[in-house]
Amino acid sequence: MKNFLWTFFLIMSFAVNAQFAVVEGTTDTLRTYGDTIRYYRSTAKAIPELNSPKVEYAPSISADGRTMILESNRRGRYELFDSRLVNGKWTEPTPIDAINNFGDSTDLIGGPSITFDGNTLFFFASFTGGLGSEDIYYSVRDGESWTDPVNLGEPINSRGYEGFPSISADGKTLYFVRQKMGELQDKDLAKMWENKACFSIYMARKQSDGTWGIPEKLPYPINQDCEKAPRIMADNKTLIFASNRLGGQGDFDLYQTQLTEIGDWKSPVALEFVNTDKADQFSSISAQGDLLYYVYDASEIYSVEIPPQLRQFSNVVIQGYITDGNSNDGIAADIVVSDAFTSGEIMSISNNPNDGRYTVVLAVGGNYNIEIKKDGYTSKSLFFDLSNEKEYKEIEQDIQLYNVANLNLNIYDGDLFEPIAASIKVKESGGTTFLQQLENNATGRITLNLPLGKVYEIIVDKEHFDSKVFTLDVTGLVVYPEFIRDVEMLPHKRDLQINVEDLVNNGKVRSRVRIRNRNRDEVIEVSGNETVALRVGDRYEIEATSDQGYAFNSTVIDVQAEETIITSADATNQMGGVSVSADSGTPNLDMKLQPLLIGANLTLKEILFESNSDQLNEISFAELQRVVGLLKQNESLKVEIAAHTDDVGSAAYNVALSNRRAESVEKFLIEQKIPANRFTAKGYGESQPIVPNDTEENKALNRRVVLKILDI
Repeated sequence: MKNFLWTFFLIMSFAVNAQFAVVEGTTDTLRTYGDTIRYYRSTAKAIPELNSPKVEYAPSISADGRTMILESNRRGRYELFDSRLVNGKWTEPTPIDAINNFGDSTDLIGGPSITFDGNTLFFFASFTGGLGSEDIYYSVRDGESWTDPVNLGEPINSRGYEGFPSISADGKTLYFVRQKMGELQDKDLAKMWENKACFSIYMARKQSDGTWGIPEKLPYPINQDCEKAPRIMADNKTLIFASNRLGGQGDFDLYQTQLTEIGDWKSPVALEFVNTDKADQFSSISAQGDLLYYVYDASEIYSVEIPPQLRQFSNVVIQGYITDGNSNDGIAADIVVSDAFTSGEIMSISNNPNDGRYTVVLAVGGNYNIEIKKDGYTSKSLFFDLSNEKEYKEIEQDIQLYNVANLNLNIYDGDLFEPIAASIKVKESGGTTFLQQLENNATGRITLNLPLGKVYEIIVDKEHFDSKVFTLDVTGLVVYPEFIRDVEMLPHKRDLQINVEDLVNNGKVRSRVRIRNRNRDEVIEVSGNETVALRVGDRYEIEATSDQGYAFNSTVIDVQAEETIITSADATNQMGGVSVSADSGTPNLDMKLQPLLIGANLTLKEILFESNSDQLNEISFAELQRVVGLLKQNESLKVEIAAHTDDVGSAAYNVALSNRRAESVEKFLIEQKIPANRFTAKGYGESQPIVPNDTEENKALNRRVVLKILDI
């Protein structure tokens, strides 16, 4: 007698809107439940690539539908084989010798069940050293091979028989069979199965510590007398199993039950579109959900189309590789899937530890968050909106995790906003030993690679700048491995009072002071007789000018961290016009300006020539530009360009050399569009020293160029 509930369910599903079911691919209209069953049963066919003259048993398919593991005795004993779906056809099954050769030639190996992600293979075997006659084992995929089998141990395995395992897609529940002890309730069945073993279906849940809990026997009416080969589907609640129970077609038939929201199992219903009077068992549903693979007559692998009304679920498969972002090697990680709206955890699984391959099976119609985590690595969060998806779909999503944080430093001058090179030291917070000591380059940028799981203290030092100290905490959850930190370095400065005075009467002069930093791109312009802050460690060129009938004056100073600020050449004080004092408080720089009077002399500074040459040194051009500015500002000014030498060489030679040097200055002024009638060039040789030629320093002072005012 057919199962009444199952028949009623099918009849009602086919009567929706009082329409007949029309099957794609045929022009016939199926008017009755019986027509539908007969049509789909007619689609059942053997798969020639997988079958042989021997026995093929217990096919198990991965979530992406591309890998099938099966049991066969085609080599004389029951072993495990691997086949792949390529261009719509299954390849010739290949023996999995890493498992088949683990024991000896007398061992029985069977009941394979590959996890939905294709990374772990469960099976039972009679290997020596087990707990019972047959135990459940597992092996992990290692590239194209598999690792040595591992016994699941107690409490899954016992001193009796355990076999035909099937693990849920979330990895939390394991289904398997144990041999049934005691008499069968069905006396006719008991007589038929006299001297044969019957089995019951058990379920075990994984505990929070990763171990398996005590197995529980599934309740009646799932377990009646003889059950076999449970297979949990990708939705983690649809269970298909084989049973030889009253009311079946004969021998083993396939039945389906579902777990309700409150944890109860629905009454099993027969899969009439599959079942025949032969043994029909070992179900696996393809990734698309339209084909059911099973074993017909206990010897051949068949496939059959599932009626559209009975396709329990549609899934989206998310898969790819989880790798180390630096080495690109596969890494083992934890994958947690949760409902995006309720945040409730749906599943927690692991990927393949060898190459990082993972697969997550999600039901269409929902929204999901997926978090990938590994201790000592960054985490990765993904969101998938499958609310509008209706059909099977595969999404390739590779994941890279990093075990170091990349701290990108951008070190810059807090005043000038220019990049600067600095010294960087890294130590663990509270530690005394520096883990890294390095320097960045002139771009100001550098990347520090810091292993996760610590709190780091970073010290940035630069001479004549305040040190910068900050911490980076990468002990908790790190989502992104890139950190950016702008490090503003503030320079040390010293105040300098600049006084501009008349060289003759020491009176204050209204002036403009231009201060140029020779170490970096910094120019400061102030009025005379005020205080400016200058950077310690830098060299400044200071120029004072006035439009009140004065010549310019210039000097170069070095700003030091101590109590004094000195000029780059103390001898300038002896030439008049510049003096520095720092007896107490703020240092003073006194700059004297020469009034533009006939007969006045203006000694030019840093007018340098190559040794024994009349070619101007490049350093001289800044001072000469000041001369050009003075002449343009005072259009009636006429000057003599007087060049002087030290006493090295003959007097006549020095006169000639000084003449050529004076003419070099004259040529420069003409090139700057100054009329030639406004100046004359004359060399005085060594005849007018300002200091004795008794030291190299004094000789340098005597090698000079002076502007003598002729008319204004």
